[in-house]
Amino acid sequence: MRRPVGVTVLAVIDGFVAFFMTLVGIGAFFVGQLIIDEMRLDAEMSAFLDQLPAGVPETFPKVLGGIFLVMSRGNAAIAIGLGAVKSWAWYLNLGLQGLGIFGNLGGLLILNPISLAAIAFSGFYIYYFLQPPVQEAFGVRNAF
Repeated sequence: MRRPVGVTVLAVIDGFVAFFMTLVGIGAFFVGQLIIDEMRLDAEMSAFLDQLPAGVPETFPKVLGGIFLVMSRGNAAIAIGLGAVKSWAWYLNLGLQGLGIFGNLGGLLILNPISLAAIAFSGFYIYYFLQPPVQEAFGVRNAF
């Protein structure tokens, strides 16, 4: 069976997200230290950084950059899996979208528009992937 057009669109979106997450991850490695250095010039921020355990301010941008790079690889894998219409990508995608909804529930308490948009997008994503033609394309039968 052919790949549905919506799956192609979502695979491309995942590919773009992976690209931008890679840029953010690399940027965190290089720009993060510059931000820490700028923070040390402000007396209040410097006092705050001095309260942290030794090495934490310098390590944080590297850890954050590493997390973004790992997440970008995951998004790239999902984009490739969706493009190839692999059943593992279908399952992984639904699981991660469900986690995305769960993770953004806190934003609903303060009516954060980004959280609201993320929940709406993830909800649509799940709804779309549970449609029989999409399940059939991925070789998934009666998922729920």
